[in-house]
Amino acid sequence: MLAAVVIVLVLASMIYPAVSGLTPSAERAVCMSNLRNLHTAFAGYAFEGWPQIPGGIVLGSLQEQKWWRDKARQDLGLGDKAWECPTLRRSFRTFPEDERPVIHYLPTPFGPQPNLANKNSQMPWFIEMGDAHGGGNLMVRQNGTVEPSRQ
Repeated sequence: MLAAVVIVLVLASMIYPAVSGLTPSAERAVCMSNLRNLHTAFAGYAFEGWPQIPGGIVLGSLQEQKWWRDKARQDLGLGDKAWECPTLRRSFRTFPEDERPVIHYLPTPFGPQPNLANKNSQMPWFIEMGDAHGGGNLMVRQNGTVEPSRQ
């Protein structure tokens, strides 16, 4: 019996490092998927005219984040999880609830002209708030590719 327990512990100690390394790559995959989903959902706006933030809302503020989240929920049916990076959600747990970001991907504030979001293929549509996965903030470009800001 003791030999069986020792064997199980040895096997577990060999497997643990391999399995524990999967979490960061899985979270990065979820983050990239969320950015692609936001791109797909907002693609219609690229041709009609990008949503314009009402006057009086400061860019980058919590109020702006809530406006984008609510706009996507109302117009596009996107849930709150579409705006969340699992890695950033975990790191923001230490913040007071009223100071936590409500979205983790910031939209580029394009002008209201139709098709403006499609004119510059290098301009990201959404960019992750922080370098949560290493290599730079993840961003999604006009063609739907997701890549880090530094390569």
